[in-house]
Amino acid sequence: MNMDKWVQLNNQVAGRDKLARLIQYASRAMWDSLEVCNSSPALVDNFKTVEYILSTFRKLLRFGKCFDVFYGTLRTIHYPDLTIRATLTLGKLSQSLFLFADHFLWLARTGLTKVDVKRWSNIANKYWLFSIIMNLCRDFYEIVRVLNLHLSGCRSGISRCELPTSINSPQDFKRLALQSYVMIQGHKDIAVDTVKNMCDFFIPLTALGYTSLTPRTIGLLGAISSLAGLWTLLEPKAKLMPA
Repeated sequence: MNMDKWVQLNNQVAGRDKLARLIQYASRAMWDSLEVCNSSPALVDNFKTVEYILSTFRKLLRFGKCFDVFYGTLRTIHYPDLTIRATLTLGKLSQSLFLFADHFLWLARTGLTKVDVKRWSNIANKYWLFSIIMNLCRDFYEIVRVLNLHLSGCRSGISRCELPTSINSPQDFKRLALQSYVMIQGHKDIAVDTVKNMCDFFIPLTALGYTSLTPRTIGLLGAISSLAGLWTLLEPKAKLMPA
C-alpha cells in the first residue's frame, strides 16, 4: 500500500474513525482471547483500556454527525429507483437517530451530564440494527439485479455463461468458483458492502441480547467490517454508490 494513501487516510476524519474502530475491535478480540488463556490480568486490563479509550474517541469524532447524515436524506429521497430510495433513506434516518442517541452516551462518559446509559445504549443499538438491516436489503437488491443482468446476458448471447447447472465433479465446483470470482471482481463495491454489513449485523444484535456471541467473535467481526470500510476509503471503486 502506498504510504501517501495512508497519510491521506489519516488526514480524513472518516479515516481516523475507521482506523480507531479497527484497533478498538481488535483490542476486544485480544483481551477476550487473553482472558480465555488465563493470561496476565494486567495485560487484559490494558487492552480493555485501549478499547474504552478508542470507543470514547470515536464518539467524540462523530459528535454532531447525526445532522450531516439526516441532511443526506434530502438527496436520497429523490433517487429514481424506488428500492434504493427507500432503503437508503430509511437507513440514513436510522443512522442519524443512532448517532443522536450515541451523543448522550458520550456525554455520560465525560461526566457532563447524568443519563440512563443502559436505556440510551439500547436505543442506539436498535436504530443501528435497523440501519444495517436496510443496508443489507439494499445489498440483496443489488446482488439480485447483477444476477438478473448476468442471466439476461447469457440468454441473449451477449456474455459468455459458464455456470454449471449442477455440481457433480471437482471441475464443476472449480468452474463455479471461478465464475463467482469473476463476478465479484466486476462488482467489488457490492461484495465489500455486503461483507461489511453482514459483519456489523451481529454487533448490535449481540448488544441487545438477541444473540450471545463472545467478545472475541464480536471483535473479529468488527475488525473485518472496519477493514472493509478502510478499503472503500483507499479505493473509491470499492464503495457502493449512491451512498
